[in-house]
Amino acid sequence: MSGWRGEPLDDGFLARRVGELSDYQVSNGCLDLVRAKDEGELWLLCDAQTRLSERIAFAEFTRGRP
Repeated sequence: MSGWRGEPLDDGFLARRVGELSDYQVSNGCLDLVRAKDEGELWLLCDAQTRLSERIAFAEFTRGRP
């Protein structure tokens, strides 16, 4: 899980994003923390959040262009 730091919990797993999100990314649904019941679910959630943050960063970039 590149870009995430995972750790086991008593009832599953928790992962925190390593880098920071912009305010624009956060206001458009990106999370810096995800919880899952197993490692497979955790990987999928981290991958989905990584892809979402990349897309929203691109939208933020294009928003600033004339």
